[in-house]
Amino acid sequence: MGDCEKYKNFIDKNWAKTYNVVSCLTNGGDTMKYSILFQIKLLQNLIVRNICRDMKKHNIISPPSQVQASVIGYLIRNEGKEIYQKDLEGVLKLRRSTISGILKTLEKNGFVKRVDSKKDARVKKIILTEEANKLYKGADQYLEQLEKRITANIKTEDLKVFCEVLEKMQQNIDVK
Repeated sequence: MGDCEKYKNFIDKNWAKTYNVVSCLTNGGDTMKYSILFQIKLLQNLIVRNICRDMKKHNIISPPSQVQASVIGYLIRNEGKEIYQKDLEGVLKLRRSTISGILKTLEKNGFVKRVDSKKDARVKKIILTEEANKLYKGADQYLEQLEKRITANIKTEDLKVFCEVLEKMQQNIDVK
């Protein structure tokens, strides 16, 4: 399995199944051109392909998973505050065992450290390492550049309408 395939699975294993279903349902001559699902699938494939190519170019082999990235992002947005495992459980709506496993992996990979709390000896404060900060800043800059590239030559008004339509589609498909 190549790096891109691993990364696609890494992002979300269920997407691969979804891609196959969408391909089968929308695969049929000119109808593909007008299928919203197929167009979104194609765009997603191109974005992932670009990210995979760029990761390979910069020798990034093992980025954090989506949920690990969420933890890193939360810690960055709340820099200066004392964050504990219980905080992450509440914010991410994940079980204690799940967050514990995520933190162990992040700690093993050098993205976070757990240090004793000055307020409560029973809990450990979670802090980001310099490695995580570098990763976030680099990813943030990269995604900004990718967004500029993907939206080049598209009028601001068109992008606004596109985003509004996407939001309506999200609301339409949101299962309650």
